[in-house]
Parts: sequence; structure tokens; C-alpha cells
Amino acid sequence: MKTYACVCLFLLALALPAGAVPVLPQEVYGTVTCNGTPAPAGTVVAALIDGVVCGRFSLDEAGVMGGAGTFDERLIVGGESAGKTVSFIVNGEAATETLAFSPGTVARLDLTAPEDALIPQGPHAAFSASPTLGVAPLTVRFADLSANASAWAWTFGDGTTSTVQYPIHTYTAGGTYTVVLSVNGGAGVANATIGVLPVLFGDANDNGAVDQADTLRVLKQVVGLAAMPASGTDLFRQTDVHENGAIEIGDALFIAQYNVGLRGAWFGMGG
Repeated sequence: MKTYACVCLFLLALALPAGAVPVLPQEVYGTVTCNGTPAPAGTVVAALIDGVVCGRFSLDEAGVMGGAGTFDERLIVGGESAGKTVSFIVNGEAATETLAFSPGTVARLDLTAPEDALIPQGPHAAFSASPTLGVAPLTVRFADLSANASAWAWTFGDGTTSTVQYPIHTYTAGGTYTVVLSVNGGAGVANATIGVLPVLFGDANDNGAVDQADTLRVLKQVVGLAAMPASGTDLFRQTDVHENGAIEIGDALFIAQYNVGLRGAWFGMGG
């Protein structure tokens, strides 16, 4: 059925106007090992582009992710543009290998994952989230990567829940939220943290990005070459990353440190 579906998609692409031709998927097959051991049957391999799951495959045979034959099942990877980097997750653990997305092709890729990807028999919870950091309101897409799971219970850390396999959730207030996925009534549990900023801290010039231009903007404000933002506004909060109620040289220093990786999005040390 997979082969017929691909043929139909190809014929449909030929019939559409040039500007409406959909991007064909890439098919990937190969071996999957975890610290040298074949990944067990039931192992879930997920493909991601820019942190978003764009393909998923469950191993029927230990260590084997499809084959090269015409009627063999393979991991189907969808994408938006050629050349995008495809990364792979094996039972929730990152594989070493990546590939460049090439629409309409079949590629062999042997994946190697760490020993932690060797899960015991039974349900194993794992998921991805994208993005994991941003400004409120922040919409996050969650993708289930669990093995041997048939029921999903999500708690998003803000008092809301879901039981769908691939939920989309919007956080409306700033904070740090712990997301928990429980599969098969608690037989497997996984969690991750989502950071939601009330404003984009460090964006002193209010252009939607934090870079060294913001450092320069604060320095100009300090020496009187640029106007200070009004106290109590979002722009003031974005600029006063020093959080002392004043815009001063310390804010420029903090933003400069953020841009070289010494501070995180909340401007605490350690990035």
C-alpha cells in the first residue's frame, strides 16, 4: 500500500500547477543499534526537522528499519525544503547520525544510539516538544515518541491536560512549566521543561531578536544618545535585564554576556 500511495502522490504532483506541487517525502531505511546492540522490536525511530517530528517508524524486527526492496516498509520523512538537516530520535534518545532532506529519494542510513535507548519490554514513554522556549503566548507542539504505548495522558504544568497522542498547547503566561507524559496508565512516564517568557528579555531595540545591537542600544541610552523606554512598559522590562529598576551599564553587560552564551533566556548565569 505504501508503494501505491507514493505512486499516486507522484502522479498528483505531475497534474498540479508548478507552484502547487507538494514536496515529496524522503524514504529512509537501514539498521538501528544501541551501543552496538541491535535495537529491539518495538523500538520507535522518529525523524525531526527543526525540532518538529516529520516521520516515525516502529521496528518490527530487531535492529532493522525497513529495507531497500520495492515493497519494503521504510521511514517516511516529510519536509519543506531540500537540504534541511534531519535528525533522529531512538526511543527518546538522540542518534549520532543526521542527513540532508532530499525530496523524492530513498536513502540508507544506519543509526547508532546510546545504550539508554535499549528499553525493557513493555510501554516506554518519550516525546518531543517544539519550541521549548519562547515568549507568551507560546504555542508548543508535542509529539509522542513512546514505544509499545496505546494510551496517553499529558499534563502541561499549567493546570491543563490532554489524552491525544500529538497535542498542541498554548501557554498564555510566563513561567517554567514541567510537562509530563504518562502512557498506558502510568506504565511509562517522561517529562520535559518548557520556558515561557513574559517578554523577550534583552530585546532593547524591540525588533524581536536579542543580539549585540541591543547591547549597543542600551549603551546609547546610558550616555544619552537614545531615549530611555518609559518605566513600567514591556520595553522597559525587556531592557532592564539587570532587574534593579533602572537601565544602566549593567544591562548592557548582561545582554552582551547572553550573546556569548554566558547567560540564559532568564538572564541567570550559566546559559
